[in-house]
Amino acid sequence: MKARAQSLKENCAKFSAIIARLDLHALTERQRQVAELRIAGLSLQAIGKRLGISGERVRQIEARLRTRARIVDRGISMDHAHKARN
Repeated sequence: MKARAQSLKENCAKFSAIIARLDLHALTERQRQVAELRIAGLSLQAIGKRLGISGERVRQIEARLRTRARIVDRGISMDHAHKARN
């Protein structure tokens, strides 16, 4: 059980670092709720229960947020590369 709690803690910390790259005001209300609860350390199932959706739906929302963060990172990287050339 300790290993599971540690894994949840680590996943939440990683997700927090990912979400920090996004503008929370640009997210939908549901995405913001999921992000805030996940950062607070809740499991997918606990978030789903609190929001009245399935844990799978929470996982899907989290996956989209991760994808969005990667797109933001690529945009920043491309912008830096472009500025370095000029």
